[in-house]
Amino acid sequence: MCQFAIAHTTTPAALFARAQKAIGGMGGVMTGSAEAGEFRLSVFGAAIVGSYATSDTAIEITITEKPFLVGCGVIQQQLEKALADGARSAA
Repeated sequence: MCQFAIAHTTTPAALFARAQKAIGGMGGVMTGSAEAGEFRLSVFGAAIVGSYATSDTAIEITITEKPFLVGCGVIQQQLEKALADGARSAA
């Protein structure tokens, strides 16, 4: 299991929309609301499953299932990049 937070400077609703776009762009699905929910996506044929909860300053992410060979740091970096890319494309 992995747990980490990604800081943000937007509203939880805007962050949720950005995260839905990012997860969807990776072929995954996200369920829930701007405040909390779950997501699932596939990497190299293996699932990455987790949950999230947002605050005014960060999104807290818990990964509950991941491929053995994919480290938590790699997942965090990819999610940070995806959320940042979403912010640039929304601007």
